[in-house]
Amino acid sequence: MQKADILKLLPLETEHLVIRMPTLEDVDMLQSAKEKREELLRRWMSWSDDYGMSRQGVVDYIANSAINLCAVPLIGIEKETGHFVIATGIDAEDDNFSTISTGWWLAKGYEGQGLAFEAMHKIYDFMQQTIGTKRVEAQFYEGNTRSRNLMERLGMSYVETKPKSHTSHLTGELLDVIKYKRLFELETT
Repeated sequence: MQKADILKLLPLETEHLVIRMPTLEDVDMLQSAKEKREELLRRWMSWSDDYGMSRQGVVDYIANSAINLCAVPLIGIEKETGHFVIATGIDAEDDNFSTISTGWWLAKGYEGQGLAFEAMHKIYDFMQQTIGTKRVEAQFYEGNTRSRNLMERLGMSYVETKPKSHTSHLTGELLDVIKYKRLFELETT
């Protein structure tokens, strides 16, 4: 499935969230959420250098994603309040979205409520049943047990560890990168 066809099927809805592409109107909301989570994001996110944490980084990310045929950035907005909850996306190796890499981060105050699982479970179902994705990959850095636990709850399994291959933007320490995957082609409905 091509990106243009995927976009026609958005937004997605869960019990608590509306999952949609971010727009330039969301920049201030996203930047505010990033600033409130700066320590956590700089510790765990590969994009969280000074540029990635800047407002211009958000603007450029949204603008560049709009023209990238292999990227669909997504945000989850709480239905009841309209507040930003989660940032994620589906980044494909090619424009048919058969293999996707993904990741996520939560806004402050939404940890431990099951909303990351709710959002990602919906997105994984969408990837498998609608887009026709065959493989999804994600990675986390040594010590990020919340991401590992969520990946396992989503049915992902361990692939490999790349020793000391990520530099934390918070501490400067080298961390192991742990890669997980889920194959959809083996599943039947």
